[in-house]
Amino acid sequence: MNTIHPLNVLLVLLVLLCMKTSSFGSKDGKQMTMRCIEREREALLLFRQSVANANDDLDSWNEEQQQDCCKWKGVGCDNHTGHVTHLLLSSLISPFPSDLIYSGRSHVYSEGTRYLNLSFNYFDGPIPKSIGSLNSLRYLDLSYSWLTGVIPHELGNLSKLQHLALGHNFILKGGENINWLFNLSSLTHLDLSGVPIDPPTIWASFIQRIPSLSVLHLSYCNLLSPSSAINNFSSSISILHLDGNNITSSIFNWLSYLSGSLVELDLSSNLLEGRIPESFSHMTALTYLDLRENQLTGVLLKSIYKLSSLQVADFSSNNFTGNLDDLLSGPFRLLQRLRISGNKLTGSLPDITQLSFLRELALNSNQLNGYLPTVFEHHSALQFLNLSSNHLRGVLPDFTRFSSLTWLYLDNNEFSGSLPNFTGCSSLRELQLSENRLTEWETQSTGLLASLEDLDLSRNSIHSTISELHLFNLSSLKNLRTSFNSLTFKFSSAWLPPFQLQEISLASCKLGPKFPNWIRNQRNIHHLDFSNTQISDTIPIWLWNLTSSMLVLNLSSNKIRGKLSWKYDHIREIDLSSNYLVGSLPPIPENCLKINLSKNKFSGTFLSLSVVQDIYLRFLDVSHNHLFGALPDNWLLFQSLVFLNLGYNNFSGRIPMSIGHLVSLQTLILRNNKLSGELPASLRNCRSLGFVDFGLNELSGKVPSWIGEDLSELYALILKFNRFNGSLPYEICYLSNLHFLDLSQNRISGNIPPCFGNLTAMTQIGTEVSEHTYSSESTIALFDSESPASGPIPSPVDGPTRSYSYFDIVVARWKGQEFEYGRNFAYLKMIDLSTNELTGEIPTGITRLLELKGLNFSGNKFIGRVPLEIGQLKGLECLDLSKNRFSGEIPPSMSGLNFLAYLDVSDNNFSGRIPSGTQLQGFSISAYEGNTGLCGKPLTNSCPGDEPSDDIHRSYVEVEVDGEDIEYKKWLYISAVLGFSTTFWGFIGSLVLNRRWRHAYFLFLYNLKESIYVTMAVRIARLQRTV
Repeated sequence: MNTIHPLNVLLVLLVLLCMKTSSFGSKDGKQMTMRCIEREREALLLFRQSVANANDDLDSWNEEQQQDCCKWKGVGCDNHTGHVTHLLLSSLISPFPSDLIYSGRSHVYSEGTRYLNLSFNYFDGPIPKSIGSLNSLRYLDLSYSWLTGVIPHELGNLSKLQHLALGHNFILKGGENINWLFNLSSLTHLDLSGVPIDPPTIWASFIQRIPSLSVLHLSYCNLLSPSSAINNFSSSISILHLDGNNITSSIFNWLSYLSGSLVELDLSSNLLEGRIPESFSHMTALTYLDLRENQLTGVLLKSIYKLSSLQVADFSSNNFTGNLDDLLSGPFRLLQRLRISGNKLTGSLPDITQLSFLRELALNSNQLNGYLPTVFEHHSALQFLNLSSNHLRGVLPDFTRFSSLTWLYLDNNEFSGSLPNFTGCSSLRELQLSENRLTEWETQSTGLLASLEDLDLSRNSIHSTISELHLFNLSSLKNLRTSFNSLTFKFSSAWLPPFQLQEISLASCKLGPKFPNWIRNQRNIHHLDFSNTQISDTIPIWLWNLTSSMLVLNLSSNKIRGKLSWKYDHIREIDLSSNYLVGSLPPIPENCLKINLSKNKFSGTFLSLSVVQDIYLRFLDVSHNHLFGALPDNWLLFQSLVFLNLGYNNFSGRIPMSIGHLVSLQTLILRNNKLSGELPASLRNCRSLGFVDFGLNELSGKVPSWIGEDLSELYALILKFNRFNGSLPYEICYLSNLHFLDLSQNRISGNIPPCFGNLTAMTQIGTEVSEHTYSSESTIALFDSESPASGPIPSPVDGPTRSYSYFDIVVARWKGQEFEYGRNFAYLKMIDLSTNELTGEIPTGITRLLELKGLNFSGNKFIGRVPLEIGQLKGLECLDLSKNRFSGEIPPSMSGLNFLAYLDVSDNNFSGRIPSGTQLQGFSISAYEGNTGLCGKPLTNSCPGDEPSDDIHRSYVEVEVDGEDIEYKKWLYISAVLGFSTTFWGFIGSLVLNRRWRHAYFLFLYNLKESIYVTMAVRIARLQRTV
């Protein structure tokens, strides 16, 4: 049975509406209300039947319940004729999410006009050409209705049309000829947002040739700046939205012709750059101005100083400078909403009490400093305040007077002290205080905020014990984030929270040792993060009962034990890493995007994790467990994988060929297993691979040339401690993104390809990528939904997306020891070819790798001289050339390696003097030993020519000693004479000049003499008695 398309039925209806019929009225001329015409009523009923999954608005369209169609919802009739003149049929099936709807100004021109509104539907078809025959239409709105194809030029026949809205049908095309618009001479409102317009400069002619046009929305239409030739017009345009195009700063001169009429202007997300010209300040009628997301520069105040009528202004995401105090003290008394986020504004926060109409202020992501002034306390009308990501400091003021404040963002600053009192903020819904230096959370700070939905205190230094009193009245709370504080949660086991949370993030707080009982009644949890919370319990069964709505579960870095008997069919992301979980791996749910079970004690084979149907998994980490056996050969079912880590297990056998189906894979880690055989050629299909670690296995064969030919995105290649043999392929030089190469401890022979200097990532700064992100897009919708048209959405790409991130982790031999690198790995540019059988000389191209940090060629059979230009590697920190057959002198340029912290050139055939320099002389003797021809510091053996003959040396020493002795004695005598003279005359002079000192001195001598005399007399008398 063929399905009747709603648009076709509607077209029949509209033709009926435009048919000429005689008017109905009373004979005496008195006005009477007419019922709707029967054939129009039947057409409406036919249209109702053709609409699948209609919403409740069409329930009144029922033949049995109500005969008069003029009383149906969305239908308006002419009281004189009974004809249907107005149809408001928006959102027939399912309304779009409110956060996708642009909240601009709307103008409805419906007085006495034909009115048709079919916006927010899911027609999934073209606009019928016959719509051009509806010549009575004044108002037509088909926006947000999933229309396709090309706009029919027959719309140009609607000469009476005043309002035309076709915007936000992003599959709709404007066509090669859009001149039909010039026939709509009565048009006052035009919205073609999202419709590509060709040629891209014709839009300015709309304003020139349709003089009645007052509202023009052309957002995201691929427009260019208008030609300077289009400047001779008299326009009534008052609202102009050109955001999301390719318009340059040349438009400012063109806009000067509209300075008298323009009230609302949106140029956001374009290609504007440089300073705003002074002529722009003449647009004094502007009340709404949006210039965000451009590259504008200069002092903002100078550009807008005369725009005293501004009520709404957004200058976010530019490069404006200037002092904020000067800006807000300008003539902007009427401002209601001001956003200057993401610029380079400086200074402290000014007094804003003079901006009495201000309701929204966003100054986040600037360079503001100082304290939050207490005058903010007196601006009680403020509803939205965003000061995040600045350098504000000090204690937060009291917020009790902010009764209207609804959104408050103070995160990522330097605020300290206790949380202030927010009791008076009865309207507060969102409170962001993360990433500050707050130290205490008192119960009265937040306990009474009944409207609060989102509370974020994460990443502070809060040391508090949290009880029910901190949260007891937060009945509207949906999101609670307190991660990375020193918080201890102590709730009564019988406490029932007054809220139903959607996100609970308490990472690195103290919850354990048991799972907190208070979350048992939380039935709407989407995101649960209890990582590193000192839980040492088994996972309770009731926790899995909470997962029906859960999307993210993170219980990592605890001491959770036992086996997993989970039910997490709806979870999209699960992290149970770094625990003590045992048993076999659980099956992978179909819709899961990320699984991290690493660093546990899982055992068994990988087959327990296998699946029998395609899954949308993007991230899988089961490393550091006790898994064994062969890898499965069903990787065709894992094609969405971006990250795969099977390292540090006991897997054996060959790498399966089906792994080449992982075409989205960016990171592949099979490190520290017992895998054998050659690398499968199918891996060349994984062209997105950037990080490959197959180290510490038993892989063999040659390093394949296709690595360089096909894996052009590769930036890290680790094949260490395997059994690879043969020579290095020349094609490895094609890896221009490679900045970490570790092929150590293999059996690779031959020469290093001379093209190694082509590894350009090791020659440049700025090629580092420390954090890798990927999206759920094109894999799975986070929320299962059905199309508003006719059943399930065919592809998960239509669903909302979530972004994920991860850091590469690598174990590298650095300065003679092995270290693990995570976030800093991106900056580790290193080549390690040690412990192989490489021969020949070091190619001079190596010396062009100017950003190289580590170079290890030890344990090979290299010969010849080290390139003299090796001193060009100014950033080199680690150099190991030991255990080779290098000869000749150590290049003098190495003395300029100022960052060199580790050097080993031992066990070679180097000769000659060690180059002088603080770096090379600072290493231990062991760094040079085993080179019999080397001499000079720090070695004990001197170089030939450093020591003079014995006779000359002896006479020189004797003369030097004699000369030094004579000089010493001379100064000794002089010092003794000066010292004696100074002491003597200082003492005698004191006695001569000071009578009291003189009398005291002679009295002292007299008493001393008497004391000696008496003592001697007594001793002599005792001696005589003894005899």
